[in-house]
Amino acid sequence: MRSYKILVTGPFNAGKTTFVRTLCKEYLNTEKRIFRRTIKSVTTVALDFGVVRMDKNRSVRLFGTPGQERFSFLWKILSIGMDGYILMIDSGDLESVKEAEKIYGFFRKLAPKIPHVIAVNKYDKVGFKMSCEDVRKLLEIPPMIPVKATIALNYNSALSLLNILLKLIDKGDLLTLREEI
Repeated sequence: MRSYKILVTGPFNAGKTTFVRTLCKEYLNTEKRIFRRTIKSVTTVALDFGVVRMDKNRSVRLFGTPGQERFSFLWKILSIGMDGYILMIDSGDLESVKEAEKIYGFFRKLAPKIPHVIAVNKYDKVGFKMSCEDVRKLLEIPPMIPVKATIALNYNSALSLLNILLKLIDKGDLLTLREEI
């Protein structure tokens, strides 16, 4: 059986934990209560983890990273052995896009040849949303990298995004990062 290691990364409150929970029946997360409740009451402080059984021959291990920059040391640790990554961005939050730019720069430098997709998340929310094309321009995402409108709460939307990444990985055009980090 082929097992893929996929990192789910992005800024605070972009939908990383939701994405993992939506796809995985059983998952582990390490959330801590936030005492200054602004947007949400808890946040990930180490990782989210879950396994998705795609079919009888393939499974995916999802590793969700914390979104705050103070946990950036974990991004490198969790990326060891990854086959690909998903960068989650809150489409309605301009600050999320600015933070995503830093995180994307980190991963492009760390793993320039690793397949990845950009999830412009929360497309179901009412109000302002950045388009996928606007996100592509702001983050200077190369044309061969998929940028997809996503709803992490929706199983089919999350699964579709994951399948796009698996197809990129299976094409084998890019090298898989192993212990070189």
